[in-house]
Amino acid sequence: MLALAVLAMTLAVGHSAWALWGDVSDNRMIRALHDGHDAPLRGGANPRAIHARALFLAWRDRIAEAEAVAADLTLGHPRLRCDTYLAIGNARMRAAYELIETGRLDDAIPEVALAKIAYRAALKDVPANYDAKVNLDLAMRLVRDMPRAGEEADEEEQTRPRRLWTDLPGLPRGEP
Repeated sequence: MLALAVLAMTLAVGHSAWALWGDVSDNRMIRALHDGHDAPLRGGANPRAIHARALFLAWRDRIAEAEAVAADLTLGHPRLRCDTYLAIGNARMRAAYELIETGRLDDAIPEVALAKIAYRAALKDVPANYDAKVNLDLAMRLVRDMPRAGEEADEEEQTRPRRLWTDLPGLPRGEP
C-alpha cells in the first residue's frame, strides 16, 4: 500500500513538473513574440500562446499562417478567438487597402470578402465586440453583398442557394 502511494505521488509530481515546464516554455515564447522575434509553438501549447502567435503573424501580414494557427484555438476561449479573428480581418483589410491604392481592384475584392468572414467569426464568438462590428460595417461598405436581380420568389429560403454579386464602389472616406 505504501509503495502504491509513493508511486501515485511520484506520478503527480511528474505531471505537475511537466505542466510547469509547458507553462514556462509558453511564457518564454510569448515574451520572444512580444520582443519581435519569431518563435514556434510547442505541441499542446496553451491557448494564450496560440493567440499570441496568431497575433504576431497577423500583425506581420503573414495571414495564411495566422489562420492556420487560429484554427488551433478551442471553442472554450471565445475572447481569444474573437481577438484573433479580429486581427486576421484587420490584416486582410490592410492588404485590400494596399491593393486598392495600387489600382488592383479585382484583387482587392476577395481580400475584403475574406476580411468579412474573419469579422463574422469574431462576432460569432463575442457578439458585442464593437471593433469587429465597426470593421465589418466598413468592409460591407467597401464591397457590398447584394442579391442578384430576377431571383424567383417562390423558392423556399432554405433550399435556394444564396447567389450574390459584389462591387467595389471605391475607397470609403470618413467614419460611418
